[in-house]
Amino acid sequence: MRRAVKHVELHRIGTTELRVVSDVDIGETAVVQAEEAVIRTYMQRGNWPHRLVSLFILNDLQPLIRQVGSNALPSGRSAALDTRTVINLYDLANPDACHVFVNQQMMIKEGYWDDMLAVRGLLAHEHAHPLAENATTRASRELAIDLNLDQKPTETHVRLEGLLSQLIEQLCLTAPREVFTNLLAITSGFGEAMLHLNQRNVANACMSLEGRAKLRELLSQDVAQGNRPADSVGQLLLVGDLEGYCGLAMELAPFDRAGQPAAASALADVLNQDLFPQLEPRFAPTFAAARRLYAELPAELSLADLQIWSQQIANIIIGAMRDQGLMLRCTVREA
Repeated sequence: MRRAVKHVELHRIGTTELRVVSDVDIGETAVVQAEEAVIRTYMQRGNWPHRLVSLFILNDLQPLIRQVGSNALPSGRSAALDTRTVINLYDLANPDACHVFVNQQMMIKEGYWDDMLAVRGLLAHEHAHPLAENATTRASRELAIDLNLDQKPTETHVRLEGLLSQLIEQLCLTAPREVFTNLLAITSGFGEAMLHLNQRNVANACMSLEGRAKLRELLSQDVAQGNRPADSVGQLLLVGDLEGYCGLAMELAPFDRAGQPAAASALADVLNQDLFPQLEPRFAPTFAAARRLYAELPAELSLADLQIWSQQIANIIIGAMRDQGLMLRCTVREA
């Protein structure tokens, strides 16, 4: 079924043409204003390459999904399109244009739609992706991981193997792009917006703990009924913790790199007080080790050097799982 287009606008911002298409009833004007402000700020920085920006403010991203597929994302960003709040589609070989899609349903679900400072942070982050390209981010696209169980597999172990493979790919290979994107947004004048956005994300993470407690209860019931080995509970919970929360290290490390310790502490203090004590004991040191490596990641690594760095991240995750009794091997290799 075709959607009715309710708003079509054309704006000129310096040398850039902003085309707006929307199928939402209300609220699009504030998003357009936030987008204009973001473009102007990047223009003032001096490395703005786009002559055309297409901004699609949609009830959901089904129109885009029908064109490119539900799991197709640029630059290896590892979330299905229908779960994204904002996404920027661009071609590094042709920087004249980019296409920004705003998903109203997911924005409302995450609490962003009526929070213009958070919207500004989201838009600043997405526009920073092509602007933050460097040798390290380019090399990250040339790597892949191989992960295998190092023990006799059970059905649960095979499932965990698949989850960990996706997680390590995100933390090793996608992370450099996210770290440098966040860093560029912070250092381009969006530090306040990025901190506010991450504070919302941390608050959302803390609110998700109720669901984790219910999962632990269900897993414990399975053990009591003889349907699950006891050691699998900690393994499942740790994988869930890593999958759900370890990516926050990519948000804290850019503040470390930008020389904004107060902002980093504002996020870390909440995590240390309200989130980490509720997770598996191995999570906090794993998070800290990843955050440190993200904070120290050089911008001009060769492929070989990034492979070594990425293997360090993989080893941190594999070591945490080994401590939980799940024996795995993971190798980072050239794709």
